[in-house]
Amino acid sequence: MSISKIEKSDWYEDYIVHWRPTDMCNYDCSYCEPSNHLPIVKSKLPKIDDLIKASKKIRDSVPANKSILVYITGGEPFLIKDVHKWFNYMGENGMRVGIFTNGSLPLRIYDYSKESFKNINIKISFHPESADINKIVEFVNMIKTNGGNVEVRAMLAQGLFDKIFELEKKLKETPIVKIPVNPLYNKKTKVTNQTYQSSRNLKGYHQRLDNGDLNYYTKEELEYIETLDQKMPDYLNFTVDDTIQTNAVDFLQKRTNKFKGWKCAITNKKILIQANGDVQYGTCANTGIVGNIGRHPFMGLILWAAINFMDSCCCLAGSSLKRSLIRFISG
Repeated sequence: MSISKIEKSDWYEDYIVHWRPTDMCNYDCSYCEPSNHLPIVKSKLPKIDDLIKASKKIRDSVPANKSILVYITGGEPFLIKDVHKWFNYMGENGMRVGIFTNGSLPLRIYDYSKESFKNINIKISFHPESADINKIVEFVNMIKTNGGNVEVRAMLAQGLFDKIFELEKKLKETPIVKIPVNPLYNKKTKVTNQTYQSSRNLKGYHQRLDNGDLNYYTKEELEYIETLDQKMPDYLNFTVDDTIQTNAVDFLQKRTNKFKGWKCAITNKKILIQANGDVQYGTCANTGIVGNIGRHPFMGLILWAAINFMDSCCCLAGSSLKRSLIRFISG
């Protein structure tokens, strides 16, 4: 079959912002690339007023009747002083917020934000190398008590599956998504996974490890992973050539995501804001840096469909790709 079009027709939001307000993190996971968890320097954490001003630029660039979903990642976003004020501003101005956190900070830190929980979706990443199970349970209970929506994502780190099973027993009424780790980095050998080099964002959608290169899991662990029957979320599904329903993960696992030269409409929908404020369209940096949310006038979320320059496309979960009618010549 010759593929001519891949399309995601139903979006939950009109516009999506992936925002990394800081790359600093209090964890040092062995499978995480060092640039994702820089040492904590409090004086270099973003100021809350600057984050609110940047959010206002985004909100003002979009028609009032259009919805915006902001995914806040990191680093660890709860390291930012008074971060709840930022959450409150976005919630009060019609922006839906999803936060990825490791849930490891003292409960008093989260207590400042508890009034915001009812307006945000919190995804806790459980990293068994470092996480305190009891603290995670307490945090989950705090979120639920304050009307929040929470999901726990447990990283299936090598040799530590038992900690995840223990967490599962203590969180009987909270769904736990078990995510096989695709190591971005080997701490012992200081080798970066090639997948990460092609696109750091692939980690969010790549649900199986290419174990042949890194020999990360044991035979028994791989056998357990194969027993997992976790339904992929709806937003990963898309249509090929108007007829075939499939899932983005299938393309990524089979390494068939080769769409260099195709038109990509993700730039009409999504931006990525890095910790230094640099703005890129999509999440793959295909268009390069198009501005800075703090230092330059913000162009807005609406742009044109770009040509895909990437050798492999990592964000099939949210993009619309069409075979270009114009011959594309790279280099």
